[in-house]
Amino acid sequence: MGYHITLSRPEPQPEITAQEWKSFVGTRPELTSIEDSAFETVILDGNINLPLHYAEGAIFTKNPDGPRIIRYMVSIAPHFGGVVTGDEGETFATEADCGTDEEWTAPSLPAPWWKRELSRGMRIVLGLFLGLIVFAIMELIKTK
Repeated sequence: MGYHITLSRPEPQPEITAQEWKSFVGTRPELTSIEDSAFETVILDGNINLPLHYAEGAIFTKNPDGPRIIRYMVSIAPHFGGVVTGDEGETFATEADCGTDEEWTAPSLPAPWWKRELSRGMRIVLGLFLGLIVFAIMELIKTK
């Protein structure tokens, strides 16, 4: 699956056509076409980590690893009369919406202990421990 950032036209406007995309790419020296069997793909600034794909009336990138590609999509959106959105419905309208390089590379804080997922082994140990506690409580109740 992955996380997609998409440039598309809002309804009821027509979708971006393949011909529109190809003619746009032809006028932009920063975009280089590459072979991709699934999509019409270009890379930004010769960097394979900055791909833009065209498919089904929209331009998208998958799992961006920084704000550069999103900023570029925001900058070309007016040419297509489109909007840039993320999978979670967020809209990127300005460069500020894309974040900074520092925000993208900053280490994230670990989740609090109560939100961390336990490994399979720890879940088994915890289950046995809780079972033992329940068993001990039941035995105490029986003896009274």
